[in-house]
Amino acid sequence: MAGYGLSKSRIIAWKQCPKRLWLQIHRPELIEDSQPNEQIFQVGNEVGEVARGLYPEGILIDDEDLSDALDSTRRAMDAHPNKSIFEAAFQHDGVLVRADLLLPTRNGYRMVEVKSTASVKPYQVDDCAIQAWTLGMSGIPLRSVELAHIDTSFVYQGDGDYRGLFRYQNLDEQVHSLIEQVPEWIAEARCTLAGSEPCIEPGSQCNDPFECPFKSYCARDLVLPDEPEYGLDILSGMHETKKQKLRSMGYADALEVPVEHLNDTQKRIQRVSRTGIPELDPEAGGMLDALPYPRCYLDFETINFAVPRWAKTSPYRTQVTFQWSCHIEEAPGKVRHEMFLDVSGSDPRRACAERMIAVLGEDGPVFVYYQSFEKGRIMELSELFPDLADMLLSINDRIVDLYPIAREHYYHPDMKGSWSIKSVLPTVAPDLDYTLLEVGNGGDAQEACREILHPETSDERRMMLTKGLEEYCALDTLAMVKLAWHFQGFGGVI
Repeated sequence: MAGYGLSKSRIIAWKQCPKRLWLQIHRPELIEDSQPNEQIFQVGNEVGEVARGLYPEGILIDDEDLSDALDSTRRAMDAHPNKSIFEAAFQHDGVLVRADLLLPTRNGYRMVEVKSTASVKPYQVDDCAIQAWTLGMSGIPLRSVELAHIDTSFVYQGDGDYRGLFRYQNLDEQVHSLIEQVPEWIAEARCTLAGSEPCIEPGSQCNDPFECPFKSYCARDLVLPDEPEYGLDILSGMHETKKQKLRSMGYADALEVPVEHLNDTQKRIQRVSRTGIPELDPEAGGMLDALPYPRCYLDFETINFAVPRWAKTSPYRTQVTFQWSCHIEEAPGKVRHEMFLDVSGSDPRRACAERMIAVLGEDGPVFVYYQSFEKGRIMELSELFPDLADMLLSINDRIVDLYPIAREHYYHPDMKGSWSIKSVLPTVAPDLDYTLLEVGNGGDAQEACREILHPETSDERRMMLTKGLEEYCALDTLAMVKLAWHFQGFGGVI
């Protein structure tokens, strides 16, 4: 069993699910790579690079070959005992680890693991315990074990100075309580690898703490119980504890739940699902008929970063608008489209605000879907650019939210309890299909922007993603036009 080499990541994989580790070693061809995982890896690399930059005299061990990395680490520590070592490699009893930051102290080292998360996660403590055990068994005197995670209160000034980006959490106490268990984890992981494929049913471990790349393989023969077409999850707003209570009473089908357990919205969902006939309250159209022209239909796409790129932004917290789409209905059925998109890498906010002011003008309603998002971003722009504040805030004053109108006055059985624009759109304009787009949702839009900005992305790929962003954002505002027309009984064609 000792023949199986282990790393920190392999032991963490075993702790998540022994079957995951076994498949990773014995059936690697079954791995399903995903774009989000690649993006997470890229973010981790960027965060690690910034962390190293805070210790400019440090030595990076960048050998890919294991033996070379171990030799380079020993030579660096011997020759430069007072310098920080990055990605230092250590091995004990066939277990390999690489320490993100090894910072010298008067009588030993601080070991700092760098993470791109905004807080300490339980699996990261296990991670540090494995590191600390291996370094300790290798004879490295550790004076503290710390985890550096992103501090979301940090405000970047745009000057390349990232001091304050990380919050350092001392994990000595937690690691000390775990370190004696590490040899047991190692032994059990090797026992798993030496045996046949573990028989473990899919469960919560498939997504906690990471999405497992073998999920599809493990679920291939899983027989799921028959679910009713309209399960309890379509009953919007119902708390999970109440659903569990209803299930314990024998109700799994939303159509069978007695009305005394439902609020008015849930009664409407049940009624429409039973009849199969959508319901549209004429009041929705009346509300829209009363509004003047021109009408603007506005939607934003935003992005945030673990490592802020632009001045006066904070990690993860600051949502920077890099794109918006606006369909402008100048008269009933007379529609034109305007758009802003900046993926140049420069701060897009000033140009975004100025272009929006110019396009939206001063008159007429500005339709959005779920107003808190757009209003929040416009408010942030007004605070950032005081000279534009009055004009930006006047846009906020004109906003009309289509979401509550839809929720109160419209329901189609195909919506399955959701009033998201992507659930509503197919019921009013089935010819508009998000699934045909390269970029199909807000998460895709953020990842597309990140990939465009990445220096290694090819020009061809950038062009394809840029086109995908344009098509996606335009569809969101076209969807609002179609929805408003549906409520008004207008059958216009764009």
